[in-house]
Amino acid sequence: MKTPKNVYLDHNASAPLCVEAINAMQPWLTGPVSNPSSVHRSGQRSRAAVEQARGQVAKLLGCQPSAVVFTSGGTEANNMAIWGGLGWPPHGHLVVSAIEHPAVMEPAVALRDLGVEVTFVPADNQAVVSLEAVQAAIRPNAGLVSIMAANNEVGSLQPIEKIATIAHDSGALFHTDAVQAAPWTDLRPLTTASDLLSLSSHKIAGPMGIGALYIRPGLDLPPFVRGGGQQGGRRGGTEATALIVGFGAACARTRAMRDESGVRVAGLRDRLETTLLDSIEGARRNGSESRLPNTCHMSFAHCDGNVLVARLDLDGVSASAGAACASGVAKTSPVIDALSLPAKYSAGSLRLSLGYETTESDVVRAIHAIPHAVHAVRESGLEVTR
Repeated sequence: MKTPKNVYLDHNASAPLCVEAINAMQPWLTGPVSNPSSVHRSGQRSRAAVEQARGQVAKLLGCQPSAVVFTSGGTEANNMAIWGGLGWPPHGHLVVSAIEHPAVMEPAVALRDLGVEVTFVPADNQAVVSLEAVQAAIRPNAGLVSIMAANNEVGSLQPIEKIATIAHDSGALFHTDAVQAAPWTDLRPLTTASDLLSLSSHKIAGPMGIGALYIRPGLDLPPFVRGGGQQGGRRGGTEATALIVGFGAACARTRAMRDESGVRVAGLRDRLETTLLDSIEGARRNGSESRLPNTCHMSFAHCDGNVLVARLDLDGVSASAGAACASGVAKTSPVIDALSLPAKYSAGSLRLSLGYETTESDVVRAIHAIPHAVHAVRESGLEVTR
């Protein structure tokens, strides 16, 4: 008997590498190696491929290719924006939300520990940052405001364009971590509103280890990584041609598929969510109604989320109890804290995130597997110590 394929519902952690990226990368993985900074013919061939990919990223963002700086991923892009946005040495007031990804939160904490004035703006119980809260947080010496476009755990969308206006009216730069929004949201309005915007390749089915930072033309951002002066002196280090080419191909695919896939996936997500709410006693949905079309975040009373994820894995369903970067951390995330869940729900979170390739049969299998897994975990009485 043929074993059914695994149902992958963890796209917010990483989207499987798409065939378009694989095909684009193949010649650069198996062909002659060349440095894009070399002046010989082979090097210039690599340079042309890098610049073509830069153009593909720029089209996704709706900007000029010269505004795109390649990084090692979303984490570096966020660090580059946070540290560079305050100048060097860092100065001025930094404002970030309290539900940011660790790639923003940890640089903010490090700057605070160095003596920089940092304010963490709270989110409401739907994981949304209000305009009033941002306005109240900004001080006269504000240098940078950084608010994520879409929350990676519950999918809530933030009012980025309006927050950016508040930041600019105060004289501050504005940065948004658009890593999670990129597969599902038209980034062009966000790019127009922002001074800095971060992307990660593997969230849009490109290769891991590559990302980008949009830098508004005319903004002189100090380099975060110093070296040989690559990318106009904005980020040192030899460009990874194969990864960059794969990233570009994934961006082109996203532009072609995003709108149609978003509508289809939202329908599958809603079916999954509604059925689970109806079939599991003590189930609740978390986050805002205004959210990513692929993300379903639920809590189950008296059911440990980490144990539930392990049980689902045995049943062939890959999901998450929260952000993948926090797996194994024995405490609730700031996002879960913001939701202000009743105590019986606080440990039982499950994030189900669909992708472009998620099928109806995948959802049907999940609909059958999850209620049984919740029941089994509750019956076992297993808990993760917190």
